[in-house]
Amino acid sequence: MIIVYKPAWTTDWMNDKTKAKLKKYGISPPEKIAQCPQCNSKSIELISEFGATACKALYKCSDCLEPFEHFKCI
Repeated sequence: MIIVYKPAWTTDWMNDKTKAKLKKYGISPPEKIAQCPQCNSKSIELISEFGATACKALYKCSDCLEPFEHFKCI
């Protein structure tokens, strides 16, 4: 097995199909402005800068009240 460290992986490598899969699963895909993956609202509240992993933040939608994770732009 070969492990490659350069170039470093970034969220720019995610294509639209991958981002759509994240949204379908309930995770807000990496974009500059997070929005609720359930109702597409931009009226959201940051709960924690870190979710289950360091690359995600935890938000709550102010419209549908659902909590969700936002994949940070790396």
